[in-house]
Amino acid sequence: MVDYTQLYLTIINLFCLILIGFLLRKFKIVDDNTMTGLNKLIFNVFFPLKIMMSFYNVEFGNDLNLKYFVYLNVMFLFHIFLTFYFSKITNEDKSVAVLEANAMSRGNFIIMSFPILSVLFGDEGIVMAGAITGISQFFYNFYTVSMYEGLVGENNSKKKLFINVVKTPLMIGLFVGIFLYVTKVNLFFLETPLRSLGDIAWTLALVTMGYGLNFRIDFKEIKSIMKVSIVKLLVLPLTGLFIGKIFGLSEIQKVVALILFGAPTAVNTYVFAKRYKQDDSLAGYYVVSTTILYLFTLLLLIKLI
Repeated sequence: MVDYTQLYLTIINLFCLILIGFLLRKFKIVDDNTMTGLNKLIFNVFFPLKIMMSFYNVEFGNDLNLKYFVYLNVMFLFHIFLTFYFSKITNEDKSVAVLEANAMSRGNFIIMSFPILSVLFGDEGIVMAGAITGISQFFYNFYTVSMYEGLVGENNSKKKLFINVVKTPLMIGLFVGIFLYVTKVNLFFLETPLRSLGDIAWTLALVTMGYGLNFRIDFKEIKSIMKVSIVKLLVLPLTGLFIGKIFGLSEIQKVVALILFGAPTAVNTYVFAKRYKQDDSLAGYYVVSTTILYLFTLLLLIKLI
């Protein structure tokens, strides 16, 4: 059973850390270069170590099984199909349709969801979340890049994209973690420092996220913002829960899927929009609005299980 008191406290803690990051920028305590360097360190070193060490010296139950992987693949494909056609049907402007589709589908899994799963389920929750993250890297990166390349007229090699996805630090951390689990290698004195580095990833990531958020909203874009927020925070997790019941998932499987599929829009949505010279301000609005609303929608969704 979910410990709701612990869940409430964890969510409050997440938003307090985001607020601290925002205040660091507001009062100019640190500069952009410092936070950019810290962000690279978090995603290139700390998070990969956290995922890697979650596989070390653990015994999995029956929850990380073939049925669950089939379910995840079905859900990723369904959500990609749903967000692509829904945004295409509801927008005449193709660039806005691409922005909305990516904001609806890409979730801030690692920063917002991993801490909650760690508190609720320990390493088992992190391992399951890591598996989802690994699969999502393939689906969403191919989906995002393909859509933006189609929009701007680029056509890069899919083989090159595949290699780039596989060699990302997060994927390397996942592969090394699986290797440690299968081979039962003993890390001896390295275990403690590696775990310590991985454990600080959540705190620092939330602070850097808060530093980068702009909490101003352009109300001329409110229709698009609300559309993305409803689909991202309610429609996707609810369809995940419904299909999960058809698959006969266990409680922990449903909670993990619900928290991850219902995560707020990924910060990468803004990064991709900026890289392909699209409306990065609108992408930023999606990130901010879904992050704030996540505090309320997550609690509502968990109670439905």
